[in-house]
Amino acid sequence: MAVLGFNSLLEAEGILPKEVSMILHTTAIQKLRRMLPYLAGERTDLFEAYNRVHGKQATATLVNRPFAATFVHTGDRKLLFVGLSEVSSEERPVAEIYADQRYDELEYAFGATDTSPRLHIPRGGTQTKFTMTPIDALQRFKGRIQIAVPAGRAYVRIADNLDAEIVALSEESLLIPPANDWDHFIVSGPMLRSLPASWAARLREWRGIYLIVDESDGARYVGSAYRVDNLLGRWQEHVARDKGVTKELAKRDPVDFRFSILQLLAPDAEPDAVIAMEHSWMERLHTREHGLNA
Repeated sequence: MAVLGFNSLLEAEGILPKEVSMILHTTAIQKLRRMLPYLAGERTDLFEAYNRVHGKQATATLVNRPFAATFVHTGDRKLLFVGLSEVSSEERPVAEIYADQRYDELEYAFGATDTSPRLHIPRGGTQTKFTMTPIDALQRFKGRIQIAVPAGRAYVRIADNLDAEIVALSEESLLIPPANDWDHFIVSGPMLRSLPASWAARLREWRGIYLIVDESDGARYVGSAYRVDNLLGRWQEHVARDKGVTKELAKRDPVDFRFSILQLLAPDAEPDAVIAMEHSWMERLHTREHGLNA
């Protein structure tokens, strides 16, 4: 069977691979890497800002080519295609670039220390700022094409040199996958603040017992949801402010919270029964003695 390469798709669109930079977002920042597909699919404002600035080696490749194909890591040694863009650039003061509040949110909520204003602004000087303008070519493959993570450390390559093989082509976009079943439904605090509509709909249906883990130190909290909007309503209460909503969670930042479901209950379960089950889970997980339940 013939192997289909990404360059073949570019050439079919009349684009020369030597004119295309391949941006392969394989950051070592684990929290950020997990969230990049979500940012590319749901928080495009933040992803656009993240894609505007690059290190010196990457910048040298990008400034010399009119197009860029962007990919994000999917956690299985594969990179998912986000889109093809026309590239333009200009040299701007560092302080001006990182005054954009999106970089604060990227660092605070998603761990993007590589675009941290507090680290970049003090160095002063200028930096190349890129504008990636999406084009129609290959848009039908957005979120569907996957290539293997190549060897080497450079995350920006020239398409002509890389000659990436397409290892998977899905029918639907994987940038925002369908909501998992309840027993595999895990979501971060930042993601809850702008949840995909299909995920929100599922959480709105479910009443049950849930677990919050503070990823900063592993501390755990057991809670229950049985009021308006069920799990969706209760979880969004936890992340609506700068601090949590209970006595112990109020000492913590919801940006570090990770939510999962311990037990699903009937949609018409009585509050007393839900609360009794919540207390049972607190006992089993020792979250009063060794956690965040009072």
